[in-house]
Amino acid sequence: MKRSLMILALCTAFGLSAQAAERPKVVILGFDGVDANLTQKWMDEGQLPNLSRLAQEGSFSPMRVTIPSQTPVSWSTFSTGLSPGRHTIIDFLRRDPKTYQPSFGFVREDEAPFLWGDKTPFIVGFAGLVVVALLVLLLLKLFRVRTGRAGLVGLVLGLAAAVGLYVAADRLLPKTRPLAVNLQQGDTFWKVLGDAGVRVKVVRMPVTFPPKAYPHGHLMSGMGTPDLSGRIGKPFYFTSELFFTPKNGGDFSIEVVELFDNRGKITTEIKGPPNKLFPGGNPYITLPMTLDVAEDRSHLDIDVSGNQLSLEPGQWSDWVRFTFPFNDVIKLHGIGRFRLMSLDPEVRLYLSPIQFDPTELPPIIDITTPSEWAPNLADRFGLFKTIGWSIDTWSLTDGTIDEGVFMEDVKYTTQLDENIFYGLLEDDDWDVLMYYFEFTDRVQHMMYRFIDPEHPLYTEDGAAKWGDTIRQAYVDMDRIVGEAMKRKPQGSDLVVASDHGFASFRYGVNYNTWLVKNGFMTLEGQGDRKSLEDLFDHGEFLTNVDWAHTKAYALGLGQIYINLAGREGQGVVQPEEYDQVVADIKHGLESYVDPSNGEHPVAYVFTRDEAYGDTYDPNHVPDMVPANNVGYRVGWQDSLGGFGQDVIEPNTRIWSGDHCSVYPPLVPGIFFSTLKIEHRMPYMADVMPTLLALYGVEPPVRLDGESLLAPGS
Repeated sequence: MKRSLMILALCTAFGLSAQAAERPKVVILGFDGVDANLTQKWMDEGQLPNLSRLAQEGSFSPMRVTIPSQTPVSWSTFSTGLSPGRHTIIDFLRRDPKTYQPSFGFVREDEAPFLWGDKTPFIVGFAGLVVVALLVLLLLKLFRVRTGRAGLVGLVLGLAAAVGLYVAADRLLPKTRPLAVNLQQGDTFWKVLGDAGVRVKVVRMPVTFPPKAYPHGHLMSGMGTPDLSGRIGKPFYFTSELFFTPKNGGDFSIEVVELFDNRGKITTEIKGPPNKLFPGGNPYITLPMTLDVAEDRSHLDIDVSGNQLSLEPGQWSDWVRFTFPFNDVIKLHGIGRFRLMSLDPEVRLYLSPIQFDPTELPPIIDITTPSEWAPNLADRFGLFKTIGWSIDTWSLTDGTIDEGVFMEDVKYTTQLDENIFYGLLEDDDWDVLMYYFEFTDRVQHMMYRFIDPEHPLYTEDGAAKWGDTIRQAYVDMDRIVGEAMKRKPQGSDLVVASDHGFASFRYGVNYNTWLVKNGFMTLEGQGDRKSLEDLFDHGEFLTNVDWAHTKAYALGLGQIYINLAGREGQGVVQPEEYDQVVADIKHGLESYVDPSNGEHPVAYVFTRDEAYGDTYDPNHVPDMVPANNVGYRVGWQDSLGGFGQDVIEPNTRIWSGDHCSVYPPLVPGIFFSTLKIEHRMPYMADVMPTLLALYGVEPPVRLDGESLLAPGS
């Protein structure tokens, strides 16, 4: 605050406005999932010299994260300074209390009229009639044709144009268009600072799709930005392997395409975006693709969407542009990369999720604000990934790529982001620059089994080959921090933060199964298995539940809802019974013992008042948030409203590290800064009031965090 007051005083003395004075500059680096304990360990070992120097010259502390310790929840608190109950992002999923069905937790899919909706053909046709009639009338008048005859000719031609335009508009233009609605509530720090004249650039911050415009700012949306299929990320796997089935039952929506042969010319297709613009037609827009296997199996030629390329086994393609035609007028443009896995004995071809081409975005989709920033960035830095979940974790989980290919994608994606970050860092048109990197989180999710000998998938050979990948990700983070320290403007400050830490995911806890076994839930038959495909295709969840005899259910990554009468669609728990049901479940889960090892899988069960304080919507937030001990996480099927066979199941999936339902004090994030801050553990909500205090800006509402600036700074 002292610095801000000094600037204002100097401005007044010299007759200048505050906006004309040189403002402080702040660079904020957000690294997803960086764990405070691992960071401290590797700093002590000398592995992270730049972070060590930053800690010595400034400050370092573990970061207190939100309840639950999830990426969209924690970063939303970071962005808004509000608790989850106030910004309303409480999980990756949110449920409809009337139907018990889940949907995506921070972006709602809606629709809006395209142009004038059902009236569009009539309006286009009428406009054509008027324009043609007037043009004909004008032309005939110029040639001194009698007015009556000119009017008749103009009317006839206008009617013909109207009919033609009506038919064309009815056939070629949709009546509705998809509409994405960002569900995060509260003003972000970049919006509040922008309103005060501070220039803020934000890149890839989670829960920013679709991006909202704000003064003096530029933003590229992050987690939540879909691919062309409307998914978090749907990769493709083209294979001639007979009877290939993904690992884990294909829970992660890999598009597997079986090829009819493994040699010569092979015709296939790419299943593109769902046809939501023209219901009743083909459900998906597809592209034909021809593969030609060389006779000596040395390479594969690919012909698709006007592209001809040739790949050798083990080779990645450059960016490939795809054009998906809904009709002759409406087309959707995407980009993706192929990687030829093998040709001998079988064809195995990987294609990344196809994402929006930043140079040819549809007029109804923005991934940046202002909208022209996306093509400007592409012109300056080349094509880049636009999808929010930019590193493909799904293919490794389902066994269509291996660890080597996954790490190639990690390296490529990180380099793309570094190029943009370093370029923006050298610009002089910002006061605050916030850049988010996801690679630290994704590597830990997939590779934790190689550093935990107690994990069911741990092997000594795997540890020898891949056990260093997590440490290397932290070293790469340290290198980026070092470059930021070297390249940032002189006198500027630097903040490095993460949203949570990490723990090994050895066992899944199936809360719905526990509820059934302990009399809080009743099934009519067997519960069904669910996948992300069901979620995005609006399938049915929590099937075969006898709601008349069910007191509670679990949904999302560790959320329990009471089947409360008057709130839930078929609620049976009366309001006067609510506290007792909560107490019984809380006691039962906290005292539950894993029969295989005698450990307590649940460290603590938060009630909604403990998790969300005094401000929340009781119809929206869960009634209870169970938090797991290290080694445990909510089970896979449980998170989608499915049912595991046992309460505790070994996690035999490659997704082997996690944090989402882990007791927050066990997975602290990190906070480094060159700012002079108070000696206390920062909370994710403290960053926004700290930035506002630095620039002398009053918060528009009461915030749930406090400024970290030390008195007098």
